[in-house]
Amino acid sequence: MNNNDKYNNILAIITFTKFAILLFILILIFNIPYNKTNSITRLQLNLAVFLIFLSLFYLLWWIIYFKNNFKKSKNLLVAEDILFIFILSLFILLSGTYKSQYKYLFFFCIMTTTISQGKSRGLILSYISSAIILSIDLTFVSNLVVNTYFENDLVLSVGFIIIAWILGEHVTFESNQVELLEMELQMLKLKEDAKTTIELLNETKEHNKFITEFFCNISHELKTPLNVIFASLQMMNMYNESTEEKIIEKRRKYLQIMKKNSNRLIRLINNLLDITKLDSGFITLHMENGNIVYLIEDITMSIISIAESKGIDIIFDTNVEEKLMAFDGDKIERIILNLLSNALKFTDRGGKIYVTVLDKVDNVEISVRDTGVGIPDDKKEIIFGRFMQVDKTLKRNNEGTGIGLSLVKSFVELHEGKIILKSEPNIGSEFIIILPVKQANNSLGANEIKKDITDRINIELSDIYTE
Repeated sequence: MNNNDKYNNILAIITFTKFAILLFILILIFNIPYNKTNSITRLQLNLAVFLIFLSLFYLLWWIIYFKNNFKKSKNLLVAEDILFIFILSLFILLSGTYKSQYKYLFFFCIMTTTISQGKSRGLILSYISSAIILSIDLTFVSNLVVNTYFENDLVLSVGFIIIAWILGEHVTFESNQVELLEMELQMLKLKEDAKTTIELLNETKEHNKFITEFFCNISHELKTPLNVIFASLQMMNMYNESTEEKIIEKRRKYLQIMKKNSNRLIRLINNLLDITKLDSGFITLHMENGNIVYLIEDITMSIISIAESKGIDIIFDTNVEEKLMAFDGDKIERIILNLLSNALKFTDRGGKIYVTVLDKVDNVEISVRDTGVGIPDDKKEIIFGRFMQVDKTLKRNNEGTGIGLSLVKSFVELHEGKIILKSEPNIGSEFIIILPVKQANNSLGANEIKKDITDRINIELSDIYTE
């Protein structure tokens, strides 16, 4: 509930209390015992009926403006106070005596007006109230030489003014304190908003920086293989008519170069398509039961020749020969090939790559560990981020767009698994994948696993340069 709602609730309570007071006075007047010497005159009866209608009108006004949509000016509050004072004055006149105690209700009216509308309105109402009760005294006892009730009510009028003054000062002080507090809160809110805006701006700048680097990498990744393919085509065109064995061998070499760089382009396009599908939620898993140990071993053994050409040993180990579980073979293959590709790129000649599969009953733990350059501590948190690379310079030693590990993490999470990184600079890195063991309705045969694996390896490892 905000301050305006609280203020409106206070006004509603005050107005309802005033109506209850008027109703109570009416009940008292009609329950006064009358005798022959004190009978109700026609004028008094008409006045009482008129007061009833005024009170009902007062109630109707409260229901309309407070319960529906009270967003009116203070002039309406002034009109309400005038109506209340007028009705109260008629009650005093209806009582027929200057001894009426109803005049003390002016205190209530003055205090509520001062609280709700401030010091100046309270003082004005105190002046009006004082004039009314003094005029009533002069009307009832104008023939007295010394009007004691007038003197008492004169003191009462001074009390009206003092109450309005003191209470008005307090209300003014409280209002100022509330305004200062609201200003402080606004300043704090502005500071928080400014801080949030600066953070969002920095995040936007960082994101734009990532995007710029990404497009720079993409342009480089697209341009390099295209240039190589174009250069190979030019060289083949030079030797097109020759039938010499040496020239034919050169043409084969250029064809291999063109094929390798075409695979690089296919890999790049596949990664970009996968990113788009992940963002739009269109990537789904095709879960089938299969021997995950056999799949990972087969993938590992298939790249041994590439690793040997770089002078790197690959060692596969497992604590179980067979583990049947549900997985998406295509996604698991992409995960393992991507991790092996990174291991090959960042491991120097003479290094080793260890691929391990461990059966943990309820889950399977797959580890790819190398003895390469490792990953710095400040890069471990962002290594799985999209467009992120450890080496971002244009003269970096290895190719890449910075989206491979992001896809790996997404594919693992699609299997409801998780990936853990352990790395130390100049010692090596280890990526540990933990997959839950589940079962599906379909089963995957061994012949399906081996199908086209060579072509897929050539695509996924197309940025590995062999010697």
